[in-house]
Amino acid sequence: MTKLMEFYNQLKPLQADGLKDGYRKILEHDGYVLAMGEMQDGFEFVTWQYTYDGKSVTLGHYFSSIETAKEDFAKRTGLINANRMFGETDLKLIHSSLVNYVGLNGNLNYKDEKAIGSILEKIELIVPEILRHEKLEDLEMVADDGIEL
Repeated sequence: MTKLMEFYNQLKPLQADGLKDGYRKILEHDGYVLAMGEMQDGFEFVTWQYTYDGKSVTLGHYFSSIETAKEDFAKRTGLINANRMFGETDLKLIHSSLVNYVGLNGNLNYKDEKAIGSILEKIELIVPEILRHEKLEDLEMVADDGIEL
């Protein structure tokens, strides 16, 4: 039995009017719920807002990844401030700008270059598309546009 199945079996069913069976509650906070549903091909994760009377759920955001669903739940409930986070497009722009900055600045000291390298690695972990694009450029499968995604 997979870890997700074990986790699912430990959860209590989500009771909400009009909701089909199979969803179980993971977390609940400030009028929102994070739930998990068993599907034919695995699991689905959903964040819903409770209706004003608390008997139903509405405005669902659906995910195939529990990590993405947890992030959405944290944003929707206000546990984290979404305005203080960078989106994927923001991170691509920051990455590209840092690569260009390092390439054009011959006066960087070792400490600064190492710090920028660490930031670039973090961004590449969050947005793996950047590395995939660079590999395709190296293989000449896409044009080298001079822009580092």
